[in-house]
Amino acid sequence: MDRDAANLTANSRAMEFWEEVVGDMEATANQYADQGWYAFMCHPGDVTPIVHTDDDGEVTEYGLDVLLPDNEFEDLEDLLDDGVEFDSFEAFSAREEGMVYLVVAMEDHDAEKAVLYPAYYDVQGAQEMLDVAAETGTMYTFVRTLSEDRIQFTHDDGGAFQPPASDEESDGGESTDGGSGSTDAE
Repeated sequence: MDRDAANLTANSRAMEFWEEVVGDMEATANQYADQGWYAFMCHPGDVTPIVHTDDDGEVTEYGLDVLLPDNEFEDLEDLLDDGVEFDSFEAFSAREEGMVYLVVAMEDHDAEKAVLYPAYYDVQGAQEMLDVAAETGTMYTFVRTLSEDRIQFTHDDGGAFQPPASDEESDGGESTDGGSGSTDAE
């Protein structure tokens, strides 16, 4: 399967494990809540790895494109408008049948608030994005609505989004303290 075909089928292939991934996000949110944090959970529809280039072939944008329902996006905007500033993130990942499943937690330690979102990508289909993230050391997530309102999360450790051990070697999940993160509303 080529990269484009892999990305086109990733959404339907992810559904086999999606309820488990969302359950992991909910369990992680409960862990934050048990520590006295406010945990906001996002429930994306589609997740797509992207790499955009200019006319000269230079990468202008790359990362995970995460489509949210309008109401969740508005709630996320309100949270950010209230002064939440992310200073770190964690990425929890698992690999199964050529797919990587993630739960990402953006953290504001001063405010004790976290934003969590589940994501997925096909390893083959995301290879270009993964290569750019490895080369630059940075990864981006673009949370958006269908009307293209966007919030950009910046993750200063692109390695946190790399695939965990191969399907056969994976123990079902890995946690990476991803370092610092930030947010830009577009």
